[in-house]
Amino acid sequence: MPAFKPIEIQGYQHTRYWFDDGSVIVTVQTLSNGDLQEGTVLFKLHSSLLARHSTYFSRVLDGPATDRVELDNHLGSCIPTVTVPPALGVRVEDFVSLLEHLYHDTSLSSKAPFTHVASILRVSSPSQLDFPRLHELVRGYLEAMFPSGPVPFTHPDYLEEALALTTVYKIESIRKGIYYSLVTTTDFEAEEVGGEEVANRDNNLAVGQDSIVEDSKTRHTVLSSADVERCGKLMAGIVDHFTPILFTPPTTPHMACTDVFADKWMSLVIQSAISDGGVYKPLETLECIKQLDWAAEGLCPACVREKREEWTEEQVVVWEKMDCWLG
Repeated sequence: MPAFKPIEIQGYQHTRYWFDDGSVIVTVQTLSNGDLQEGTVLFKLHSSLLARHSTYFSRVLDGPATDRVELDNHLGSCIPTVTVPPALGVRVEDFVSLLEHLYHDTSLSSKAPFTHVASILRVSSPSQLDFPRLHELVRGYLEAMFPSGPVPFTHPDYLEEALALTTVYKIESIRKGIYYSLVTTTDFEAEEVGGEEVANRDNNLAVGQDSIVEDSKTRHTVLSSADVERCGKLMAGIVDHFTPILFTPPTTPHMACTDVFADKWMSLVIQSAISDGGVYKPLETLECIKQLDWAAEGLCPACVREKREEWTEEQVVVWEKMDCWLG
């Protein structure tokens, strides 16, 4: 039999996740930017549910010693309590998101809000509360939320936080697309803090999960200096590669069709690209060029088909070259 010792705990009962028939009290101390703040939130939950899905809770609840707390409204009765160590970096809001999933209060899918998916990804990770199957599931949902190829390409929100998550959890399939979105839709500026703090964060992101507190490393809405440098290299590579393509009218096997490009390329392509920054957005600019009604401008059907195939191939070329540009 495990040895129990009665203790007293102080904190705020969570308004939703305090079940009368709960069999364990879980305490989570509030964190702010990775720093411990005053305040503890108490959750009265079902130990069998936690232990069935979480390696961490299974280990703690079956351990050789578990604290118990006396409940005022249950004379003479005690209930086990588990205090989540602040060193794990578990945030109350992340834990609530986890419970919303476990108790089927909020759906979890690639269509769920990014903040919900990110919270569960963090709190279910091996270095936090270790829900192995859930963590693998939510990794897949995060991957589905961001482009992993050149066509079609979209620009989701929360790019900086998503990039930090892919760094910590080694989700390589969507990192390139996130960098591209950062370059084409943001100013990708570095964090304006002391150099030592930025260096420490970069070093923490580079180490394994066993020695990183994900929360304080994945909630930044600004980029690290290393990521800013990668974005700069990517932009330089894009401009060097795509500028001559954009500003040179294509040729075709037919002189008449080549003349159409020579006459229309400036007005239909170059001016539009200059006005909306298309020189920095090769994937989108090429897609816009493909969608133009070139037949109405005078190109023959064969040349329209051939050039659209070439522009699609060029999108793939840009996508593949981005690996080299990012370094």
